[in-house]
Amino acid sequence: MDHTANTLRAISKALTDVIAPALDPKDPLANEQLRLVIDYVSFMRQRLDHLGERARFELQQQVLMGSALVDMMGPATAETQKLLETSLSEGRTALTSPGATAAHMAQAKTALTGAIRRLVREAATFTVEAHGPIERCVVEASAAQIMFERAWYLPLGFEPAAGEVPSLAELLAQS
Repeated sequence: MDHTANTLRAISKALTDVIAPALDPKDPLANEQLRLVIDYVSFMRQRLDHLGERARFELQQQVLMGSALVDMMGPATAETQKLLETSLSEGRTALTSPGATAAHMAQAKTALTGAIRRLVREAATFTVEAHGPIERCVVEASAAQIMFERAWYLPLGFEPAAGEVPSLAELLAQS
C-alpha cells in the first residue's frame, strides 16, 4: 500500500502544528518560507495522482517535437543525427510500452530533450535557411508544454492570467 499521500499530510501537519509555533514571529522570512513549504507539500498531495500522466504528457510533447525536427536536421553532424534518432526511438518505445514507469518516461524525455538541445545549439552554425525552421519548430512545439506547466502550477496562485489557462484535466484529456 502506498502511504505517500498520508505521509505528505503528516508532514504538513507537523510543519503547521509543531514547527510553525516554534518559529520566532519576528522572523518574517522564516515564517514566509515555512508557509511556502507547507503550501507546496499540500500542492504535491493534490498532484500526486497525476505524476505518471505528467511524465507521459511531457515525453509525448518531446516526441512530437523530435519527430518534427528529425526532418530538418540535414546539416547536423552524424553524431547529432544519430543521437536524435536514437533518443526519439527510445521515447516512442517508452510511450507505447504498457509497463513504462513515470521514471522510465522521464529518463526517455531527458535523453530526447538533450538531443534536441544539441541539435538547436548546432543549428546556430547552420545557414539562416536551415536553422530558422528548427528554431520556429521548437518555439511552436513548446507552446503546449508551457500551457501544461501553467495548468500544473495553477493551484499555487502565481498565474497572472488564470482565466486563460485550461484545467489540468482538460489538457490531460487532449493528450
